[in-house]
Amino acid sequence: MPRFDRSGRGRRQGSRPFGRGARGANPRGHGARYSPQDVRDALILLGDASWSDLIDHLRPRRHESRGLRQVVDAMVGSGEVVVSRGGSYRLADGGERVAGVVVRDAGGLRLRDDAGRVWGLDVRDALRPGDRLTGVAVGDTVSAVSAVEPSPEPVVGLLRVRPRAAYIESLDRYLSGRIDLVATPPGREGDVVEVELLAQADGGLAGRVVGLVEAGNEAERAGEAMLRAHGIPRRWSFDPLALKVPSTVAARDIVRRRDLRDVPLVTIDGADARDFDDAVFAAPRAGGGWRLLVAIADVAHYVAPGSALDQDARERGNSVYLPDRVVPMLPEALSNGICSLRPSEDRLAVACDLRISAAGRLSGYGFFDAVIRSQARLTYADVAGFLAGGRLDAPDAVIDSLRVLHDVYRALRARREERGALDFEAREASIVLQRGRPVAVRPVLRSDAHRLIEEAMIAANVAAARFLEARGGDVPTVYRVHESPSGDKLDALEAALLVVGERLPRAMLAPKALAEVCERVIGKSSWPRWVWEMILLRSLPQAHYETRRLGHFGLALPTYLHFTSPIRRYADLLVHRAIKGHAVAAQTVDAVAAHISATERRAEDAERAVDAWLKCALLEERIGETFRGIVAGVTGFGLFVELEGMFVQGLVHVSKLGRDYYRFAPETMSLVADRSGARFTLADRVEVVVEDVSVATGRIDLGLVRRQRRAAKTGA
Repeated sequence: MPRFDRSGRGRRQGSRPFGRGARGANPRGHGARYSPQDVRDALILLGDASWSDLIDHLRPRRHESRGLRQVVDAMVGSGEVVVSRGGSYRLADGGERVAGVVVRDAGGLRLRDDAGRVWGLDVRDALRPGDRLTGVAVGDTVSAVSAVEPSPEPVVGLLRVRPRAAYIESLDRYLSGRIDLVATPPGREGDVVEVELLAQADGGLAGRVVGLVEAGNEAERAGEAMLRAHGIPRRWSFDPLALKVPSTVAARDIVRRRDLRDVPLVTIDGADARDFDDAVFAAPRAGGGWRLLVAIADVAHYVAPGSALDQDARERGNSVYLPDRVVPMLPEALSNGICSLRPSEDRLAVACDLRISAAGRLSGYGFFDAVIRSQARLTYADVAGFLAGGRLDAPDAVIDSLRVLHDVYRALRARREERGALDFEAREASIVLQRGRPVAVRPVLRSDAHRLIEEAMIAANVAAARFLEARGGDVPTVYRVHESPSGDKLDALEAALLVVGERLPRAMLAPKALAEVCERVIGKSSWPRWVWEMILLRSLPQAHYETRRLGHFGLALPTYLHFTSPIRRYADLLVHRAIKGHAVAAQTVDAVAAHISATERRAEDAERAVDAWLKCALLEERIGETFRGIVAGVTGFGLFVELEGMFVQGLVHVSKLGRDYYRFAPETMSLVADRSGARFTLADRVEVVVEDVSVATGRIDLGLVRRQRRAAKTGA
């Protein structure tokens, strides 16, 4: 999922969001003061921990960091906490040891103890520094000191055959590095294989090859490898062909539903979409403002809570979109069949009837079960052309509705800007395939047609949240939460802003203030807009699902949830059930919220891995060629350079910058040479040569050809 949501609509094929996993949430909530018990709990979980580890785990807001430091210092003064020579903290008595099984959870790998409690830490941080493992995997039984029992789940990796031995280069998202093989494996250099992990070998992991991941073309090979490597479920616990799914809406299902079949609702999606779960219509109101009708596929009607179908959908959590395929959350008979709002076919829907004021405010709403019949299947390109003055082959009622929808969008957009929502343009790209082989990378262009649908979905999601809250919280629900930036990430953002003489507001940071800072630095700096937006996005926490109403920082909304994509997101299905009044235990909703946050991360990671694989496959044919690029990241070990037109980054290792010794200067986001004073800074424009490409791992090694002339404005 993106670092914050662009809209409430689920992602479809071709979309590439921003995102990176967030760590454990602040256990005491916003504005809280930290107690010694908070620090004890953190150190029990983390073992030896640096100050940064504590900040990352407890996630204090900026104004809470000083108070947390005072608590820790007091505990050091009393002798309860010991500080090592390296500056890390630990409990003087060592604390209790946590043991359990490794599970996938929100933010990474977690530890589930014998009582079923999921501990709020990444298990790799639970392993004491002296006994750190090369890696841990889902299913491992671990304690805070060492691995006890390896996971039965196979690990996917690349076979590397060397004169004296063969080993596996892991592709697993949690288990990086080398796995030594105990027997001569079948297969050839570069084959993708599955490996059974054995007991840990001296200095590393050991295993045996148990299967070859076979696939046809490059897209199939990449997809098959990464779906397995990320543990994405693809088998159903039942025979999907045996599901009794109707092909048409039965007459008995229409009883007691509001009949909207004469309303000129339409779907607006990408050209390659097949699962249509939202349809829209708008009309002016007599007293001013508009009626906005958002009809969402009634998936809850067909998926009974607790059924095998429901359990499989929950386990998947969401659909996964790759360039050559979709791994759906629901069987295709539902996702592309009876639940998909196909044109000219009766479909069951949950309707959200909104009243939007002339100022773009949500002034009223209602929810009800309905039967609809979409009047047209429109694409973004169709609607964008029409809004730009072109012709559209559609009924007059549809044309009239589209004109009003455009007016509604402009009002909602103005209101969005007024409240200060962040509005970064996603730098998305799609990979063009020919017979499964990547042949080009093209930017995904967004138009008012995309934004029109986004704003309509956001309005419906807000209305759903308000509707459920108005019922007094009797039915637990899952919110879409995006918290404000804090801690080290905010410090890193401020360091970048200081490069151009800007600072963050000293008061509690609001979205509008952050957006205004962004616009100021873009105006003052010669760095491309996308570089600044990348820096700002990296400072934001990951959006996730919660049962607590914590608001959505990126959208500048006090309450928000996901309602509009139940075909491809389990969170939305839960919300539909809550709207219908289905009772669910609060503990169950808590567990599901954590699980679907994790499945969302899992899907994102797999999608990015396949994306990187195919871009590297395209680039592999161009080894030795020179590209223009821009420095998109600076570290102590080198420069990450984004290649122009490729939407992919490679590394220029610091050893390839010349004979001088370069030091990392974080305050200027630069590598600076000791003797000559030469400097490489974020957003510098360079020419590089592609020296080597590792397709499956997404690694690109670059050599520096020359630096282009630096721009004159501040910050370049």
